[in-house]
Amino acid sequence: MGKNNILENGEKYTITVSENKLIHRLLIKDCSQLDKGIYSAAAGIKTCSAWLMVEADSDPALRGKKKARKLTQAGGTGLDLEKMAQDQMVKLAKEKKERIEAANKARVEERLAKNALQALPSDNLDENCKEGSAIREGKNKSKGVSNNCKVGGKSVGKSDCDNEKTEKERGYKKNKQSTYESENGKGSSNNYINQDLNGEVDGDTTELNGHSGPLMLDTVIDPNAKCRTGETEEYFVVSEKCLFRKRQGQLLKGRLIDPDARRTGETEEYFAVSEKCFECTSQGHTLKDIMKGPEARNGTGETEEYIAASDRHLVRTRQGRWLNDTLFDQNEDSGTTESSDYTDGTSRRSVRIRQCPLLKDTLTDPGVQFVSGLSNINAIIGQPAELMCKLSSGNCDGAWYRDGKKLTADDGYIMSRDGASHKLVINCCRDQHSGKYRFEADGRKTEAILQVEDPPRFDPEDLSAFSQPVIVKVGNSATFKLPIVGHKPMKIQWFRKGEELLDDNVTKIENTLSQSRLLLSRCQRKDTGEIKIKLKNEHGTTEASSTLIVLGDSVRKVHEMVLTFHGTHDTYDKPSPPQGPVEVRESTGFCISTKWRAPKDDGGCPVINYSLERRQVGRNTWKKLGDISSIPEYEDTSVEHGKKYCYRIRAVTEEGVSEMLETDDLTAGTLVFPSAPAPPKVDSAFHDCINLTWSTPNKTGGYRILGYNLEKRKKGSNLWSPVNPTDKPIQGNTFAVKDVIEGNEYEFRVSAINVSGLSEPSAPSEFIFARDPKKPPGKVEDLKVADTSYTTLTLSWSKPIEEDGVQDEAKGYFIEVRQAECIDWTRCNVNPIILTNYTVKGLKAVDKYWVRVIAINDGGEGIPRDLDKSILTMPPPVKPRFTDYKMNSFMVVRAGNSVRILLNFEASPWPEVTWMKDDVPVLMKRVNISNSESSSQLLITSSERSDSGVYTIIVRNLVGQESFSVEVRVTDDPKPPGPVELEENVPGTVTVIWEPSPDEKRDNHLHYSVSKWDSTKGSWSMVADRLFNNKFTACNVLPGREYHFRVYAKNDMGVSAPSESPTWGSEKIKEKIEVNVPAYKTCDLQTAPAFLVPLRQHTAPKGYECYMSCAIKGNPKPRVTWYRNNISLNTNSNYLITNTCGVCSLLILRVTPTDWGEYTIEIESALGRAVCSSKLIIKD
Repeated sequence: MGKNNILENGEKYTITVSENKLIHRLLIKDCSQLDKGIYSAAAGIKTCSAWLMVEADSDPALRGKKKARKLTQAGGTGLDLEKMAQDQMVKLAKEKKERIEAANKARVEERLAKNALQALPSDNLDENCKEGSAIREGKNKSKGVSNNCKVGGKSVGKSDCDNEKTEKERGYKKNKQSTYESENGKGSSNNYINQDLNGEVDGDTTELNGHSGPLMLDTVIDPNAKCRTGETEEYFVVSEKCLFRKRQGQLLKGRLIDPDARRTGETEEYFAVSEKCFECTSQGHTLKDIMKGPEARNGTGETEEYIAASDRHLVRTRQGRWLNDTLFDQNEDSGTTESSDYTDGTSRRSVRIRQCPLLKDTLTDPGVQFVSGLSNINAIIGQPAELMCKLSSGNCDGAWYRDGKKLTADDGYIMSRDGASHKLVINCCRDQHSGKYRFEADGRKTEAILQVEDPPRFDPEDLSAFSQPVIVKVGNSATFKLPIVGHKPMKIQWFRKGEELLDDNVTKIENTLSQSRLLLSRCQRKDTGEIKIKLKNEHGTTEASSTLIVLGDSVRKVHEMVLTFHGTHDTYDKPSPPQGPVEVRESTGFCISTKWRAPKDDGGCPVINYSLERRQVGRNTWKKLGDISSIPEYEDTSVEHGKKYCYRIRAVTEEGVSEMLETDDLTAGTLVFPSAPAPPKVDSAFHDCINLTWSTPNKTGGYRILGYNLEKRKKGSNLWSPVNPTDKPIQGNTFAVKDVIEGNEYEFRVSAINVSGLSEPSAPSEFIFARDPKKPPGKVEDLKVADTSYTTLTLSWSKPIEEDGVQDEAKGYFIEVRQAECIDWTRCNVNPIILTNYTVKGLKAVDKYWVRVIAINDGGEGIPRDLDKSILTMPPPVKPRFTDYKMNSFMVVRAGNSVRILLNFEASPWPEVTWMKDDVPVLMKRVNISNSESSSQLLITSSERSDSGVYTIIVRNLVGQESFSVEVRVTDDPKPPGPVELEENVPGTVTVIWEPSPDEKRDNHLHYSVSKWDSTKGSWSMVADRLFNNKFTACNVLPGREYHFRVYAKNDMGVSAPSESPTWGSEKIKEKIEVNVPAYKTCDLQTAPAFLVPLRQHTAPKGYECYMSCAIKGNPKPRVTWYRNNISLNTNSNYLITNTCGVCSLLILRVTPTDWGEYTIEIESALGRAVCSSKLIIKD
């Protein structure tokens, strides 16, 4: 369920359930932010829940584009659900089998109990009824009521029993599930007395404690139960076995408790566990229960409320104590008095006694059961398959089904029965034989799945032919082909000596539906080896091997022997040349010792010896040195000091002589020193000894290393002192330096020695103290999380405590993390860090991690210190807060321009951002809203007057919410007012009246101003401003002058054109003065579009803001168009374009790689056109 709604299958959700009803899966399609939340699955009273987190898309390249939706499927957190379900089914099958065996055993015992009940002799019943029982002191403390009764009556007695029997029988009280109900409203006791005794009771009754008043009515909840007469009571005991008990003897007369009680027979009606209604009748009045214990209270009704086995809620009330039924051993005599002692629900101790044993119920035969059921099998196509099950009885027939259809012998199946075993055989499996098979017998069934597979395989004859080796000569081609059978598609691979072969210039692989072919061109001796083909499909894998033998040009076949176990031929060839390079082991004035490697291919025969030749450099003749042993090394002692020699080496086998290996020029007696060894490494250190190791030099100078000289230097000293005597080099690569002083710090270096002399010393080793090994450090202290984010985790801790001889000081720390569902730890730092804080990076957002810190020193790693609980990778909860210090809460925009509101905030976890306009959610298509982790922007590319209003942003998360409002007023230059009229209401004044501007109703900030022209002054002057009505009275209007008035409409954006008034007054006529005014030419103010300030080239980092601008001129006002790579940007909502007072600008809010390119601005009017371009370069 999601958000308390029950989910159903549909376009959004897909719910699947496995066949065994144990695995349930939920698939959520097209995940969006609305789908995140807690999803729960409920089964009965059990539930389990999981969080669904929907991550926001942080890729800026996809902003403004439709993103691909994702699917998510919950379940298992990496667990093998199929295996868990299989284990659960095995467990349920085992429990079911155990319950069936227990039921069968109970049925057998029930039959034995019924037979024993029918076999009880009537003589014993009469004796028990006539003997009675008396209550006497000094004997076994038994209390009873004796009676003489006819057959059919009941006898009930009570006695004490020993502690062992009481404890044993006390457990039966909890599982007794029968309820009694009396018709006359009085409770009936299990003790009855014959009326012939006239209410008298034999025996001493001084030990009995009773209570006054009749027993009260038992209550049964179900009033519609049918009534049947009977004397048998059926109930369940603690062992969950159904038992019967039968009254022995006649019903007894009840002892009179209440003088008003009736002496008529009273019927007791009750329900047994079998939900059958029984009646039993008592003679006379009901008797009070007998209570053991002097501290018990009398006369108080006690109610017992319980749930019977039939799931009915029952209540019964007694006067006195509830008594526990006693289960008798069926081997005891029926006349033995048995007692049970127990404690009822009120913690009072009571006792009751039964005569004769209680017998077990008889269970019915459950019928035929499956001893072993069918099992799932996988069969290979063309091979036989067999299904078999076993019943508990051999006299029961059954039927076989496949996918719900009954099978017959005509369908090609062989169905047989061998006693209780039933078998279904398929001689030759085909694809149509796959399916679910079921066997039914006596209303029971068992099922299994047969899966017919078609794995890759080879025909035995073809495989035998393929296994024969292929023998070719050098330069020839070899072909391997093998027919294949199996389900398609099939993956086919060829291998040569373990390496996979692919198509190239010399290898060609051809695969068809029925065979695969390998062609190897221009084979060489090195190609000799195993050739293997490997086939794989969804049903299995197989492989086959063959051998390729490539012979040289001069092949002499010595002998041919057929090997019976794989049928190959032994073929021999001459060996390949010995392998170089030749190593100079020693070079002195009288000896040159060399070493080389044996041939890579000996041609099938071992090398017998090597043939050597020598030539002195500067001469043309080669001198044969003879044949040497098969060991690839030679020491030439017949050389002259300072001379250079060259050698030829050939390998000789029984098949012939190989090609030669020629050495470089070797000089006799030239000093070639080895290179410096690597710095020594400290293996261990003690107070009196430091053990060092080092490696052999990379270059030995062509000679054998004879030994090493080791030197040491104390820290702070410039003097190196030898560790070993110079005439006794160290043999080997290890040495124990014992000439050290405890507490001092030393470094070491080593030099290698060959026959030429001593090499350069190695670089010094690290400084090491002469002291006993340190103990590993302890656990770090005060490990805690300092800060968290969605991808990082910052830890801090204190150094471990030092204890002498237990744990030493830490020199560094390792940090390890693991996900909550993972068991493997991942080390975050390769080298130990010295600081006591660290930031783990690269974590998954909103995921749980375990973290631990390990201290380390020269003694090794200490015990890790783990955090007490897992850490969730998300920032600490932060209530939303706006981070802009100066946020403008009011803005005016000219109609047609863009509206952009950008607000920055901080919040954790990621908040939910909602924009409202006039308290209504913003749903307009023209409004683009972009949200990120820390900001939100509202953009209207082309505003209209209807976009005016109060825009409110609400940022909300789990911690709280914050809001901010911005009033946006979209307006334009107002239209002029209507016609102006003038009135004179008071002499010396003029009232100016005008019609309102058409924009007055849409702009509540619109007002008016009035200007006046006086013929005397000859200029205009403002006489009124910020008038919000349509009337104004001008004063000081003098006669003999002309006046003109102009009315302007104003708003936040600008001033309208004036509305002219008619002329007011008349001017005095003066003599005209003629003035000759020269004619002036009219000034033409129109200009063609041009750029005053052009665009410049911009370079912007990825993810940052980029602002381009230029200044233009032109009259009339030119039309401006922006382009990127010749594509218009005026309608693109990702760019903010403005044109204010001749300054044209383009703003890119977040630069991405797709914004790279050439940007062009074009201005055009009727007088012309101008273009300016610039490039934008994006930096990472």
